Amino acid sequence: MIKLLEYNMKNVFDLADIEEVCFAKDAWTVNNLRGEFMNEYSYLIGYYQDDKLVGYTCVRAMYEEAQVCNVAVLPEYRRQGIAKQLIEEMLRLSAEKGCQVCELEVNTENTPAVELYKKCGFEVAGIRKNFYRRSRYNSRDAYTMTKSLV
Repeated sequence: MIKLLEYNMKNVFDLADIEEVCFAKDAWTVNNLRGEFMNEYSYLIGYYQDDKLVGYTCVRAMYEEAQVCNVAVLPEYRRQGIAKQLIEEMLRLSAEKGCQVCELEVNTENTPAVELYKKCGFEVAGIRKNFYRRSRYNSRDAYTMTKSLV
């Protein structure tokens, strides 16, 4: 089940746990997550399986542009279409908020994520050299990917 997450500390800690598992040293902290909940333009969407939060996405929908911040699914729940469903809901919500385009950055070596975004209709628009300060990949470069919502 997909739902828009409300700000409460259980959700913050559940998301922090997902972040730690999925992103390790690059994970958002509890304070980062609280900040996103407090940002009037940020929306956090969760995917629940058997009442357990197993994945989420965060998007900032400001005016005509939506910026994807994170997409994360616990490893044992991957390859089940959960991330695709989260992205589709995030795109729907962004369009509902009036956004005309959705943009994201993804490490050039994160092939599974790049392929997922392409399946969801995103296209590579460019490369940002040394975009990541640190990375779990050999590259610190990011693809900028975009998708029209109109």
